[in-house]
Amino acid sequence: MSYTVLIVESDPATQLSLASIVATCDYSPLITSSGQDALRLAKAENPAMMLLALILPDMDGFDVTRQLRKDSSLPLLVVTSRTSDVDRICAFELGADDYVTKPFREAELSCRIRSLMRTTYSSTGTGRIGPSMQFGELVLKPDSREVWLEGQQVHLTPKEFDLLLALAENHDRVTTSEWLLLNIWGYDENIRTRTLDVHINRLRSKIERDTSEPAFIRTITGVGYTFTAPLAPAVEEPLRKAA
Repeated sequence: MSYTVLIVESDPATQLSLASIVATCDYSPLITSSGQDALRLAKAENPAMMLLALILPDMDGFDVTRQLRKDSSLPLLVVTSRTSDVDRICAFELGADDYVTKPFREAELSCRIRSLMRTTYSSTGTGRIGPSMQFGELVLKPDSREVWLEGQQVHLTPKEFDLLLALAENHDRVTTSEWLLLNIWGYDENIRTRTLDVHINRLRSKIERDTSEPAFIRTITGVGYTFTAPLAPAVEEPLRKAA
C-alpha cells in the first residue's frame, strides 16, 4: 500500500523538491498551493500526512493548522522559511507534530517524514510492544495508539501520543528534557526545549482536570518531567460512551 502525502506549498520549485523527497520515501505526493484546498483534500483524499508551508496565497498556514486540528489528528510537518522561535512555538501550540525550516537538508527531511509515518502507522507506533496501561481513569493502549480518559477517547497528535507513552513507561521516574527531545523528536539542541514545553502543555490541557496542579505530568524544574500517577495492576477495556 502506498501512502499519500499532501504537500501544501505555493512555490513551484519547492513543490518539486518536496514531491521528489516524498517519492524517494516511497510515498505518493499530492500537491496544492491553497490552504482552503488543503483542508478540503485532507477530508476528501484521506492522506497519511501533510507537509505544510506557513506562507500561502489564500490563508496563513497557522490558520490551516488551527482548522485541521478541530477534527483531525493527521500527522502534520511544517516546512517553512520562518525560522523564529515564536513561529515554531506557535505551530506546535496549534498542533503541528514537527517543524523544519528552509533551506532544508533532503536527508533530514526524509528522515523526519519516515519517522513520523513510522510512529503513526506501524502496528506498535514507537516499536515498543506492551500491554495497555491504566493510571486511574486514564488508559493508554500502545498497540492501537489510543488514549481513554473516564471512558472517553482522547484524540492526540502522533507526537503527543509518543510523548505521553514515553512518560508513562517511565512512571515514577524523572525523564530528562534532553532524553525526551532526542528520543521523540531526534533533537539534541538546547534551543529546542520549547518544543517539549509546548507539547507538555497541550497534553496537560487534554488529560489533566486542573493544569495548574497536574495529577499525571509534573515538572521537575531544570531537569525534566515525571509521570506520577500510580499504575493499576490490571487493565480492563474502557467503557466507550456514545459521542
